[in-house]
Amino acid sequence: MQLTTWFMAREDEAEAIESIVTTEEHSPEDWPHLEFPLIELELMALSAALRGEAEIIDESTLEDPLVFREEDGLLIAKVEDSFLQALARVPEELMTDLTEVWAERIDQDNHGPEKLREILSDLVSFARKALARRSPVLSLSTF
Repeated sequence: MQLTTWFMAREDEAEAIESIVTTEEHSPEDWPHLEFPLIELELMALSAALRGEAEIIDESTLEDPLVFREEDGLLIAKVEDSFLQALARVPEELMTDLTEVWAERIDQDNHGPEKLREILSDLVSFARKALARRSPVLSLSTF
């Protein structure tokens, strides 16, 4: 299963974040972070649901990779500000409805609606904290 970890970190910290996987010089605890079992396509489905789009389009939730190491199965990229802002604006009373729309767009074999609701709540909270701190968010995906 692919894991994604978001870090409140600057772009110039991408190599240090890379070392979590490659040399273990750093650990995730060195930054505020959130780990969740989603792949980019599932995040793109969430982004489409946030925009009210019926289709998942080629709009990534990530900017161009800062680090891509296919041999080590890792990708580090900055999370799009627009995605973080959209997450931060989700009101509590719409979480259940948004989760249902999102769940319809992804393979639910891996994540049922209850688990997606929990992940969405964590993503919203993390996005709000990052924006409050004016911190970029870097995404580390392992595959």
